[in-house]
This record gives sequence, C-alpha cells and structure tokens, in this order.
Amino acid sequence: VISIADEMAERHARLFRGLETGSAKVASSFAEIADAVAHTKANARTITNYFAQGDYSLFEQLLNGEAPASVRVASFVEKVNALDTRLALELATGLLHNISPNEHWLWTRWLWDPTVGTGILPLLAGSTHNLTAENLADGYVRVGAVSAMSVKFGEGTGLFVEELTRDEKRAPFANSAFLACSYSVYLYGTTSWRLSREFNGLMPTLPNMARRLLGLKKANHS
Repeated sequence: VISIADEMAERHARLFRGLETGSAKVASSFAEIADAVAHTKANARTITNYFAQGDYSLFEQLLNGEAPASVRVASFVEKVNALDTRLALELATGLLHNISPNEHWLWTRWLWDPTVGTGILPLLAGSTHNLTAENLADGYVRVGAVSAMSVKFGEGTGLFVEELTRDEKRAPFANSAFLACSYSVYLYGTTSWRLSREFNGLMPTLPNMARRLLGLKKANHS
C-alpha cells in the first residue's frame, strides 16, 4: 500500500499538478492522462480516440466550474454520452482525484458499478444500500461517503500505519491504494481457485493488479 501510494504521489507531481490551470495543459499530456485513469489499454485508447479531434474545452467546466464537484462530474458525463458511462466517470473522477486527492475521490467500476451491482465498496460496506442513487451527482456523493467510511476498515487491518498516514505526499492517496489492493485480494480469491496453475501463473501479481486498477505501471519486482 505504501509503495503504491508513493507511485501515485510521484505521478501526481509529474503529470497532474497544475492541470487545473486549463484545457491546453490537459491536451498536451492527454495520452498519458488516459493511461492513468483507465485500467486497461483498450479503455485508454477509447478515451484518446474520443478526443482525437482536439475538443478539450469540456474539461474547463469539469476542472474549474463553480458548481459542486458532483454536479460537474454528472454534467461532464452527460456531455460525453458517446462514451460508456462507466468510462466517462473514470475519466472525470480520475482527473479530479489525481489533481486534488484531498478534495475529490475516484468512482471506478471496480469501486462500484451500479449497472451490475458489484465492486469493492459494497463488499466493505456490507450492502449496496448506501450506494444506491437516483442520479450521477448523488451517486458521486455516495461513493465518496462510502469510500471515506472504508478508511475505518483500512485502519482495522493494520495497513494504515503512521508511515503511510502521516506522510503529506502519501496520505492523500492512501485510501485509493488500500481499496485497489482490497479489490485485488477479492479478485484473486474469487478467480484463482477456478483456474489451472498455468493460468494462475499468467495473472499479474497482486500488487501489480492493484497498480493496473489505478493506471500505474507494472513493477518488475512485485
């Protein structure tokens, strides 16, 4: 968890810091941004192809609008309606979270996918009750609330050590790293027993699975 939080902090400093200043900076780094917010190469290509014509003005309102973040996220998703809603949410919330991790949170399909009712958040919360929403804006708020509640669960596991939570660079990404690791553990637990030893050997290691979920590069030592 500490290593992954460090990698997210490094990426924040290198790629995301200052992006809120305008769409021109988003455009100049967009291919790398797409890789960072999508957990598969295919999804990253879909995002870059969608914006291939260069219309990055949509990001101005998302990043700098005066409305609450939940409203800005919902508005952005509605405007890019040719994208899968889940992918549009991952793009919008991935940008906001990686730019300002203390203020905004992720909403990815592995956290909560209301179309199929799955994700790590309902597993940690014990039900989908607190995640069920009438619209995207409300859904974003609810995902944030349950994500915040999961910090208590993380503290109970002993993973939220002072080395993680008291470091000003790591701490903003601690919960995202914890949730990605939690989902990876769940995924391994539900799939590995169904696969042969050979297929299990082809799966990424658990830390690298978590990295993939967060758009980070594979670590060869993991």
